[in-house]
Amino acid sequence: MPTIKDEVKEIWSLGDYRSRGQFFPPVSADLIRLTRLQACESVLDIACGYGNTAITARIKGAKVTGIDITPKLLALAKEEERVAGISGIDWKEGDAEDLPFEDESFDVVLSTFGHIFAPNQEVAGREMTRVLKKGGRLGFTSWPPELVVGRLSKVVSKYNPLPASETFSPYDWGIPDKIKQLLPYVRDIFFERETIHVPILSPNHYWQDTITKAGFMIQVIEALKDGNNESRIKSFKKDYINILEQFVSNNMLRMGYLLTVAKK
Repeated sequence: MPTIKDEVKEIWSLGDYRSRGQFFPPVSADLIRLTRLQACESVLDIACGYGNTAITARIKGAKVTGIDITPKLLALAKEEERVAGISGIDWKEGDAEDLPFEDESFDVVLSTFGHIFAPNQEVAGREMTRVLKKGGRLGFTSWPPELVVGRLSKVVSKYNPLPASETFSPYDWGIPDKIKQLLPYVRDIFFERETIHVPILSPNHYWQDTITKAGFMIQVIEALKDGNNESRIKSFKKDYINILEQFVSNNMLRMGYLLTVAKK
């Protein structure tokens, strides 16, 4: 019987996240700016994905470790590091709920839309703060449930025919009051809202890109096709695009997100 973690690995092994994440580098820069990262500090990037934040921190001169549960993404991160013309990042396969590091190992702990997908949110929050040095800084980004990514997720959940194994919402990490509950061991919590502007020719183009390049959407569409639910796919697309249209202007999709920074 596959576990939730096995399902997570499978989802993130599908699709084309280099393409999907090409507009995220400014997010990494914002995160590093707000945490006031200094050269030679030790940094952990949790659920590092294809390495955008880890690489940005390394370019700043930090000593960086990137950890992710998905080997395919780590392989991509190593390639991105090579393309960037840098070296020295320690890439590790591992779980955000069970970080393989001693207490107080890092000056700065970061996550860019990564740790929010750990099923046990309380454990993930404890692990993030456990490996952070006293006086160190924690910084991460998340998706507020009321903005486009959170609202699109509700549409996906409505049409998803796959067995529901998740008993958590990644979008809890996009609610400031919930974040304070999940991080009881930090102080001086600061929130800032920013927006990614994604160029799109039309909402239909974004839909097509998503169902062919985002792992979870690939799974959902394939499951609907296997069930001969063509009419349901049409309804899914209609509802999905209806949400998109509310956040598109001048061929730009506004993807609002939340930055959180705190001290231990």
